[in-house]
Amino acid sequence: MGVNRASTGGLRRAVRLVALAAATTLALTLASPVGSAGATTPAATAASAAAAATAAPPVLPVTGPHTMKGTARHGYLLTLVVAPYNPRATSYSYQWYRDYTPISGATAQTYRITAADVDHRLRAVVTARRAGWTDARTLSQPTPVVGDTTPRRRTVVYDVRIDGDIPGFRVDEFGVQSGETLQDPRGWRAGGTHFQRTASRAPSDFTLIIATADRLPKYAGECSVQWSCRVGRNVIINYTRWMQASPSWNAAGGSLRDYRHMVVNHEVGHFLGNGHVGCGSAGSRAPVMMQQSKGLGGCRFNPWPLPSEW
Repeated sequence: MGVNRASTGGLRRAVRLVALAAATTLALTLASPVGSAGATTPAATAASAAAAATAAPPVLPVTGPHTMKGTARHGYLLTLVVAPYNPRATSYSYQWYRDYTPISGATAQTYRITAADVDHRLRAVVTARRAGWTDARTLSQPTPVVGDTTPRRRTVVYDVRIDGDIPGFRVDEFGVQSGETLQDPRGWRAGGTHFQRTASRAPSDFTLIIATADRLPKYAGECSVQWSCRVGRNVIINYTRWMQASPSWNAAGGSLRDYRHMVVNHEVGHFLGNGHVGCGSAGSRAPVMMQQSKGLGGCRFNPWPLPSEW
């Protein structure tokens, strides 16, 4: 049986026209919420309902900035003053930040300022919640730059040098680590004394020296090859103790880094005018001016001066 090519072509065109008309009708139906009679179409109703179901509720609005109450100094307590929300929030959570870094575990409305916060600004993020509203996360106003426990009273200038033959030892390493001790807010700085290092043998208030054990007695008869010493403007750290700590310290499990903090604070404390003291009470932190290298007398090792020693 033969095929009429003209008839076949016409049939194909008719099918395409029907399909195009159907597609156009469907597109117009979905795009237009109102039909020819002005009534909402089922497709438009369904689309509106879906949009309403997925739209997020409004964010809970806050009426002002969150502020801080307290003194921005090491050891002081800060309290976050939360601004009102309208409508009122039913619960809150908090996260404190040092500059813009979150502080681990600092999730209460109050925060006790630590040594790590000194020279930084503190702020907090408040998250407010209420049923039917999106949680509001708002950053508080920052504190001023956090200061030391006690305002600066004086600045002491020091230089650093080495005394003795110590192959491979870098005086710069000693200078950096002892400088970290002197600048630490837990040290004499907490009492208002700041330290400034100057070039070796430049005008200074005292010289911090790392010396081999055999060189100690040359500074004064009371200086021993066993220990560190202070004589006049010279603060001398025994190289052996710097590298090994002391037998008593090591036996109690003290770290070498803490020993280095302690011995620098102890000998510099002598330069600042402090003498030796004993253990206050069993189990308490030892004063830094106690001779902890030799024993504790019932106290606990402590590399930092107590407030009573400032």
